[in-house]
Amino acid sequence: MNHASPSAGSSPRPTLPLGHVIVGVDGSPAAEVAADLAADEALRRHTTLEVLHVLEWVELGGGKDRFGQQLRENAHAIADAAAERARLRHPDLKVVATVELADVVDALAAASDRAALLVVGSRGLGGFAGLLMGSVGLPIAAVVRCPLLVVHPEHRPAPERTPGPIVVGVSGTDCAPALEAAFAQALARSVPVHAVHAWRHPAMVSAGAPFAPAPWVVQDWQGLAETTLDAAVAPLREKYPDVAVTEAVVLDAAAHALIAASADADLVVLAAHRRTARFGPNLGRTTHTVLHHAKAPILLVPVGTRAPHQG
Repeated sequence: MNHASPSAGSSPRPTLPLGHVIVGVDGSPAAEVAADLAADEALRRHTTLEVLHVLEWVELGGGKDRFGQQLRENAHAIADAAAERARLRHPDLKVVATVELADVVDALAAASDRAALLVVGSRGLGGFAGLLMGSVGLPIAAVVRCPLLVVHPEHRPAPERTPGPIVVGVSGTDCAPALEAAFAQALARSVPVHAVHAWRHPAMVSAGAPFAPAPWVVQDWQGLAETTLDAAVAPLREKYPDVAVTEAVVLDAAAHALIAASADADLVVLAAHRRTARFGPNLGRTTHTVLHHAKAPILLVPVGTRAPHQG
C-alpha cells in the first residue's frame, strides 16, 4: 500500500523547540486518556504539547476527490478536538494540533526524534488500531527513539485516588536511563520510587525442571540480587536525596512481579532493551507482557539510543 508523504496534504507543522511532548490521537477512549496524561506531563515540564493525528490512506486521484477531502477534514477534527480537550484541562498550557498523511509507524518514529516524550494509547481506531497491543506487534514501542508513555483506557486517573509510587524495573546497572527517568518523575510528582528486581534460578526456569534449588542456593542468589539492585539504585539515591526510595528483590518472574507492583503505582518505568529478531526489532517477552497487563501507565525509556531531549 502506498502512503502519501507527510508533506502531501498534511497540516503545516509549527516550529517547536526540541524536547516538547507529543501525543498521538485518533478519537478513541485510550487516546483521550493519553491526551489527558500528555497534557499533565507537558505542564510538569513547562513545555508545549503537540497533538498529532496521522492519517493513513491510499492515494486515489491524488486525494483530491470528495472522499479524500472528507478524510482530511475528519483528521483535522480529531486533532482539534483532542487539542481543545488539553486546553480545557490546563488553560495555561501551549497546545498545537498537527495532522500528517503518512504511515503511522513511520510518522510516530519521526516524531520521537523531535520530542522529549511521546504518548500513545494502547488501543485505538483508524490508523492507530492495534498499534501496540494488536496485530502490528509493538512496532512503535520497538522503534521510537525517545521515552514512550503507553496508556490504557482503564488508566484514566480517578480524582479521589491517592497518588502511588513510581515503580521501576531494574535488572542491573544497564537500566540507569530508566532509573533516572523514574527518579525525575517521582521528584516532579512528590511521590516515592519503588525499585523492583526479580530473579529466578536457572533450574527454576528450565522446561520440566524436577526440583527447586536448595535453601542455601536461594540465599546466595537472593544476596547477589540484592547487591545488584542496590548498586544500580545507589547513584540515583545520591543524586535525588529528596526522593524516598524502597527496594524489593523478589523471587518471581519479572513480568509478574512488575504487574503486581503496578496495582498501586502512578507509573511503571522500564528500560527498553531493543533486540533484533527475525522480523525486526522487538522489546522482549517481559516488556511485551507488562505493556499488555500493567495496572498503571508504562513509560518505556530507550537504552543505547540518542540522548533524550530535556523538557
